[in-house]
Amino acid sequence: MKKTILLSFALFLAIPLFSEPVFFAGLHGDFSLPGITTSEKVWGYGGGANAELGAYIGNFSTGLLAGFSTVSDSGSLVEKVQEIKVGAQAGFTINKEHLSFLPNWIGLRPNIAVLADIYNAEGYRSQSKKTLGQNEKSDGIAFAGEAAFFIDFINLIKSETLHVIPALGYSETIRLEEDGPIFSGRVSLGLRVTYTPKKIDYDAWLAGLSGGSLMVKAPTRSKLFCPDGDGVDDIVEFDITSDADKHGGVASWEFRVYDPGDNLFYSQKGKGEIPGDFVWSGESINGDAVESGCLYQYVWYIKARDNSDGFVPGLITTGIMIHERDGALTFSLSSIQFGPDTAGFDKITEEQLKRNHELLDQVAEILKKYSDYNITIEGHANNVSGTEREHLKELLPLSQKRAETIKRELVKRGIEAGRMTPVGRGSEVTISTKKENWWKNRRVEFIMVKKGE
Repeated sequence: MKKTILLSFALFLAIPLFSEPVFFAGLHGDFSLPGITTSEKVWGYGGGANAELGAYIGNFSTGLLAGFSTVSDSGSLVEKVQEIKVGAQAGFTINKEHLSFLPNWIGLRPNIAVLADIYNAEGYRSQSKKTLGQNEKSDGIAFAGEAAFFIDFINLIKSETLHVIPALGYSETIRLEEDGPIFSGRVSLGLRVTYTPKKIDYDAWLAGLSGGSLMVKAPTRSKLFCPDGDGVDDIVEFDITSDADKHGGVASWEFRVYDPGDNLFYSQKGKGEIPGDFVWSGESINGDAVESGCLYQYVWYIKARDNSDGFVPGLITTGIMIHERDGALTFSLSSIQFGPDTAGFDKITEEQLKRNHELLDQVAEILKKYSDYNITIEGHANNVSGTEREHLKELLPLSQKRAETIKRELVKRGIEAGRMTPVGRGSEVTISTKKENWWKNRRVEFIMVKKGE
């Protein structure tokens, strides 16, 4: 049984090696409660601390746990005890995504651990021996299991890479002794700090490791890619150069495009030389079109005949594409960034803020060209829980405030306030139910109708 438990936790610890982890380190102060067996108090109250190190894979967390505690209580069978616990733990964080009634700053985390308990104790084997004054000292190692429940205070102190999570919890420990299990508890107060590494393009990384001696350049000819059928910038053209001739020529090549959600959007492979005038129309593998005002990352990989290879990444910026729908002119922007669960720009990165200003400048220029049109600004949000309550209580008011923020920003850029009407639609109109495409649901839509119509 012990081998099965240890093997399971070894597997838990290995999971981050095959996924994209978010690493954490934690420190908790403990207040230990008495250990009880056969209705007798084996040891009393005490204190200690625990340190932890591990990784999150989504909401699942796994890692190492180590702690120290000490107890001194003349009213217990064990009058003095010092313990060092070392082992593995695993937990799962339940948040608003799973229970819609939870606030977005609360996470509930059931946790289990298997520990080796290294102890040094001084006391009595039984109440009768204590009455006779037959004191003993002992030390050794015992196996212990822990079942815990933590309340994590999430999203309070957070940046792009770091997340500080205060936590309050209770753990019930079961020590496996020869005379039977001993139950004791501890209350913990502490925090975890997570670190989210920047996403690694493993294909590009491996390409670099396997040689990377091939020089590749692949700039685009267009500043903005706008496949709206007007004949201007409807395709992306690449000027591809390399020094593959020094390596026997091109053996194979691959072109990939990733969408703003870091999903593979398009790919194309070939053998031998790259076509001289390579162009991309903007369609995805599934025939979907690019979104307005977004950044799409592309990567060119080239392998030469002598097995040397190289790659070059780049960005494709899409312009704002206007479409006609039900007699109105419309365009949508999913790339305007707001702070988490807020309607402002104060909790986003400097890069995101700069990008917002660039997009709003473009929107203002378009609206000035259509000066005889009134504009409805619709805010749309993503329903994480899929419930009507989240839509009505949270997303409708949030999307309304975000639409009002966009109106204020456009007024600053010279657009008359009377032309614009902000409307919050919440999650009423969902583009995608797939989690990897949820970024498309969080958007701002502009609907222009000619005055008098």
